[in-house]
Amino acid sequence: ADLLPEGTFTNGIEGPATDKAGNLYAVNYGKEGTIGIVRPDGSHECFVTLPEGSTGNGIRFNKAGDMLVADYTGHNDMQTKAISTYAHESRMNQPNDIALAPGGNLYASDPDWPNQKGQLWLITPDGKVTLLESDMGTTNGIDVSPDGKKLYVNESAQLKVWVYDIKPDGTL
Repeated sequence: ADLLPEGTFTNGIEGPATDKAGNLYAVNYGKEGTIGIVRPDGSHECFVTLPEGSTGNGIRFNKAGDMLVADYTGHNDMQTKAISTYAHESRMNQPNDIALAPGGNLYASDPDWPNQKGQLWLITPDGKVTLLESDMGTTNGIDVSPDGKKLYVNESAQLKVWVYDIKPDGTL
């Protein structure tokens, strides 16, 4: 059965993530540039409208409960409903999906869909952004193993999944 009526989110719905209370969040609630909340009782509404020019994609929650959102049009990672820029990197193509390691490091896939290429980024808790890989295939889905020792990255157009060992400093 459908959880919500058809059309509640746009066809650009992405980034589902749940908070500690069991609320589900996804981007593009009703229109681009928003994040919707769906509560355990099924009620739903627009949780936040992102700044002009921003479109969210991947969502993750850190241990403190802060929402981290990849902004693929504004090249920002945003934190909290008050919306502050957590990290910005103009060399990014389209920050897409994000993964959070147990120690607080954030990893971002960064596809260049038209050219079927992609990059991979590390964002440390202090907001420092480091390019880990370039000239990859179309980087998209990304996740960290529960023990924090492996990073998995999907190349969508190439139909590959890569696994990296994560070093203690967060690099691969």
